[in-house]
Amino acid sequence: MDSNRRASSREHAAAPARRVALEVLVETERRGAYTREVLKSSTAYRQLDSRDQAFAQRLALGVTATVGCLDDLLNQFLSKPGKVSPRVRMALRIAIFELLYLATPSEVAVSQGVELVRSQASAAAPLANAVLRRVAEGAAGFLVADDAAPEHRAVVRAARRSGLPVWLVRELMASLDGGCFEALVGSQLEPAPVAFHLHPACDAESLVVDSPSPFPGCVVPAHPGALLRSGLLDTAHAVASDEHAQLVATMVTQEGSCLEIGAGRGTKSFVIFAQARRAGIEGRRHVAVDLFEQKCAQNLERLHAAGFNDVRAFAGDATDLSSVLEPLDQGGAPALFDVVLLDAPCSGTGTMRRHPEIPWRLNRSDCQRDLPALQLSLLVAASARVAPGGSLLYATCSVLAAENEGVVDAFLASEAGSGFQLVPVTEAPLFQLEAYQGARELAAGAMTARGMLRTSPARSAADGHFCARLVRLS
Repeated sequence: MDSNRRASSREHAAAPARRVALEVLVETERRGAYTREVLKSSTAYRQLDSRDQAFAQRLALGVTATVGCLDDLLNQFLSKPGKVSPRVRMALRIAIFELLYLATPSEVAVSQGVELVRSQASAAAPLANAVLRRVAEGAAGFLVADDAAPEHRAVVRAARRSGLPVWLVRELMASLDGGCFEALVGSQLEPAPVAFHLHPACDAESLVVDSPSPFPGCVVPAHPGALLRSGLLDTAHAVASDEHAQLVATMVTQEGSCLEIGAGRGTKSFVIFAQARRAGIEGRRHVAVDLFEQKCAQNLERLHAAGFNDVRAFAGDATDLSSVLEPLDQGGAPALFDVVLLDAPCSGTGTMRRHPEIPWRLNRSDCQRDLPALQLSLLVAASARVAPGGSLLYATCSVLAAENEGVVDAFLASEAGSGFQLVPVTEAPLFQLEAYQGARELAAGAMTARGMLRTSPARSAADGHFCARLVRLS
């Protein structure tokens, strides 16, 4: 009898991938961490076979990306939502994610959800069974927003279909044309493509066979596993970087000195140096600025490992470049640069597929007020470092107009911006070279009527990025 009971328990236990996903999500929430980082550090995750790893990752990232929508539906069927323990709620979220967004048969999602809850609190299993069965019955109606007022139904439907907050969907609708908006929300829960930029000396031909190369150095493999396993990223022979992010970095590359603000760990820095070497540009001077010392150190370590040595990095608040760049300023005169890139901190709404935490950690005031104010302050500070005739590039990975065109227009209307002129991104120096016609055509296809670059997942599989190019007249 006992052996039969144990066999039955094993038969109906929650699947290993679901249990690992639950532990990862609980730990992520406890630490306020990022789901991908917790997955990478999870011993239990590494012990799964490749198929279960893929499923555990799909569940963990998917629940993170849609958590608010999952709770909206769950709370409809709980008499006391606040009384549910965090672990039980997370187990229920996993089952509801499967019911709403995966093709898991409802009987499997419900039964596995009940077992997942049972593994956390056996007394809660009957509640889980009742709630999940009601969720399964109401899932289709929830997705099409049957419960929303008619005048709001289209927005609520789009929010639930994509797993995004309603307020954010309204912002996206106001910033994107209809086709771009539909494509973005339609692809929100799909995996983002993986692209790489190769070192000019890197011979990776066997790893990138039949991979599209939109411009020199950029490869977008249909199956990136071979390149990821090759060790090229560990030896600074390649970096993982979205195709459109590489396009922005290529747009920055030119002769003379460069100030890169918001350099982070240096992915764009690597691309700029690699493109300069390909184009035969000698004697560049590159200064990288980031708020964090650790990122500056990581940037320098990778660039030096790649053989890119003419670079200095400074940590500090870029709204006060006088303090950050004091070692470069001589006799009180600020050091000026031929090209300045401000890779501004932003909402990251163009990269939400890669960073599932973004939608539910943002709020409306971030996007409408706080970030644009910071971005404008940074742009004004950056503009003071542009040499006469030099270029100022303002870039974000946001698709929201308030952070993009809105900031550029506010800058041009300011005293600091009065000496600058907006010019088409297709006039970037490297784009004039024959070898970079593919990059120029890619930029032209995503250029607005005013000459600014505005990409989104709708235009290609790559991420949403924005870049405006301004030239200092005197």
